[in-house]
Formats: sequence, C-alpha cells, structure tokens
Amino acid sequence: GKVAFADENFAREIMQLFTTGLHLLNLDGTKRLDDDGQPIPVYSNDDIMSFARVWTGFDYQQARGNIEETSNSGNRHDPMRIQSEWRDKFPKTDLTGGYIGDGYPLCVDLPDKMFLRKGAKYRLLGSSSSPELMEDNSNFKSDPLIKKFVLDENSGLRSKLCNETSGKFQYEMTVTLNENIRCYGDECSADTVRVVGIGDDIYYEYVRPPCVEQAFYNNARKVIYRERLADSSCANPLLPYASEACCATGDLRAQRSPDYLYDQE
Repeated sequence: GKVAFADENFAREIMQLFTTGLHLLNLDGTKRLDDDGQPIPVYSNDDIMSFARVWTGFDYQQARGNIEETSNSGNRHDPMRIQSEWRDKFPKTDLTGGYIGDGYPLCVDLPDKMFLRKGAKYRLLGSSSSPELMEDNSNFKSDPLIKKFVLDENSGLRSKLCNETSGKFQYEMTVTLNENIRCYGDECSADTVRVVGIGDDIYYEYVRPPCVEQAFYNNARKVIYRERLADSSCANPLLPYASEACCATGDLRAQRSPDYLYDQE
C-alpha cells in the first residue's frame, strides 16, 4: 500500500485558532518571552506532525434512516467513528515532554474481569445485538447461527442491568456498576465481553474504560482472521484479542472449538 504522512493542516489550525494559540502566555495574558526577549512558541513543527497522527482513522458513521440526506457527503449528524486499519498506531508526543495518554492506566494493568468490577459501564442497545462502539463482522446481522453471550437468570450482572422494580424491568440507557459483582456461569470463563443479552431480546454493550495500549511489547503473537491467507497482525498475548483455532491439513479456514462463548470473543 501507499505510505503517506498525515495531513498537518487540521492539527495546526486546532492549536493555532481554537486551543493553545501561537505563544506561551503569562497569567495576565501577556506573552512569555525568552532570554532574547522573543515570544516563546507553544509548539513546533514536530508537535504538529505528532498531533496530525492523532486525527487519523476517522470515518463517517452509517447513514441514519430517519434523516433525509441531500448530498453524498456522509453522515454529518453523529460523531465520527475510528477505522482501526486507517489509524496511526504509534505513540504521539504531547506539548509537555510526555505522551498523549499519560495518566491513563495501561490496558494490560486493568483488573481481571473488568466487566464485573466497580465502575464498569454498559450502554443500552435495545433489540440490536450489534455493538456501536466496536465493529462486528457485517454478516453477523443476518446470520441466525451467530453465537451471542446471554447472561444467566441467576447472574448478578443481569440483575443490575435489568433493574427490576415492582416486578418490572426498568432498563436504563447507561448502567455503571457501583460495586464488584461475583461472576456466574459463563461469565467466569470469559476474559471480557462485548455485548451481553439479558433476555427478551434486550442487549447492552460493555464500554471498556479508557486505557493505553503500548505499540511495542514483549512476546508478541501473530493473529490471523479465520483464513491462513488473510491479513495478519501482531497482538499482545496479555490482552483478550484472539482465541485459538485449528486448521485441518489442506484446509485454509480455521475452525474454533464448539465450546467458545460468543462470536468475536
């Protein structure tokens, strides 16, 4: 494929016109000066190049069915989504000598079964089992054989999401766990979850807390999507990004154990 530099114009204008401005300022709004009496610039061209890489990978959301679009310019109503294959995956420096993301935990340091921990967040999807903050295979929407992760009736997580009051479920748009929950059934075998069903064709999407994934790590593993000839990439074995599968002799497509918990696990 082509190798290209990220467009620097947007990053430059965001800083110059809408955030930091051109020069460092004193508390009274006057410009800070260096030893030669010259204004001290806020950023250099290296900073612009770093921030330009922050804005890579953005794409329009799918078109809405309830909005009349008058052009082919894409969905301009909803926040844009990130296409991971378009995204620059390497570290980006900030303006203070550190890196964007400093202050957030490393993803590998999140507690085991974070989806059951205090602070875990879930978004109501309604009758759709397709996540909105992550992307599933497009065939999942029409494939009746897709395996979904449905919580057991005795699950403490299900009880929190159902929010039963006077015998009726009161589904909230967003649910944040206010305490740790003990795992039940298949939850105890899952490293993480994407979408969980709670019965009556109601689904919630798990929102992983913000964390930093390092671009370089030890003991990287090669992962391939289903077929031997498909594109491959490196993955951190300490993160739940792939599962084991086997290819029979002469077969190009890998087959998973039938005991897997859900598709896209």
